[in-house]
Amino acid sequence: MKTMRSPEWLDFVIWYHTEQDYGKNKGLHGYEGYIQFLEHRRELELRIIEQLPFQCFILDNSDYDWGNQQQIVSNIMMKYL
Repeated sequence: MKTMRSPEWLDFVIWYHTEQDYGKNKGLHGYEGYIQFLEHRRELELRIIEQLPFQCFILDNSDYDWGNQQQIVSNIMMKYL
């Protein structure tokens, strides 16, 4: 997203995640602090997903192919509904 959005957007999300209570309490600073936040959030989300009492699917849309992702979700739904 860094290359797809404006520098102002990046400055805002860095500030949002590093200069508020969570970021300050964790000692997060700058772009690296923002990346640390995202990595920690991902770890937490994956742990939560593992504990859910139903089957979950994690999709990789790093190529931003929304049409393909929609098809994958439709296929999953048709298989389990």
